[in-house]
Amino acid sequence: MGAPLAGVTPIMAVTFFGFSLGKKLQQNHPNEQLRPHQVFSAGMLAGVFGAVIVIPAERIKCLLQAQANSSVKRFAGPIDCAQQLYREQGIQSFVPWHCTYSVKRYPGYWNVLHELRVDENRGFTPEGQSVNNLGAERILLAGGVAGMCNWVVAIPMDVLKSRFQTANADQYRGALDVLREVLKNEGPRGLYKGFTAAMLRAFPANAACFLGFEVSMTFLNWLIPDSS
Repeated sequence: MGAPLAGVTPIMAVTFFGFSLGKKLQQNHPNEQLRPHQVFSAGMLAGVFGAVIVIPAERIKCLLQAQANSSVKRFAGPIDCAQQLYREQGIQSFVPWHCTYSVKRYPGYWNVLHELRVDENRGFTPEGQSVNNLGAERILLAGGVAGMCNWVVAIPMDVLKSRFQTANADQYRGALDVLREVLKNEGPRGLYKGFTAAMLRAFPANAACFLGFEVSMTFLNWLIPDSS
């Protein structure tokens, strides 16, 4: 638990920052509503920002989780794991292909959330009201649904990423090599291992995340009013 607990706060902070920056770069004025392809682009930028921290945190987490089921204990903990990886392979040991995974994963996540929160016809914002007036139950539901939709798309890539990160240095040449092995030995169903666990986690984790974000923004807007 050490690596994800240490990384989750900065990961979410830089991801939300990247998404907000991506939106602002495409807006002519602060209240302009973005189109789906613009939200998608902002989500890609969020993925780039998040990947900077997600990459090493995921690498360490996966190795320690795999070690838990092994009789050989190579790492004493997350700090020892990071030190050993850096000594053996340098910074490249933390960057298999997770950056691509993050950039592809986040856009759909933000698109779904944006549609659920903002669109008055399909979303959760009552007609004539602002997104800022959403109640806690609507924020929880929007965040939870967005998280589940995100993982439906992301699970195959996450399975390949985790296997690649926990494999021996010379076991795979790249992501396509991992994909070929999974399809050969387990078929397409092998890409969805852990689906139930991911879905059970996705709703409460993302619902809590977005409720925390909205509560934090409400508090900060009260504490530091926008003078403009």
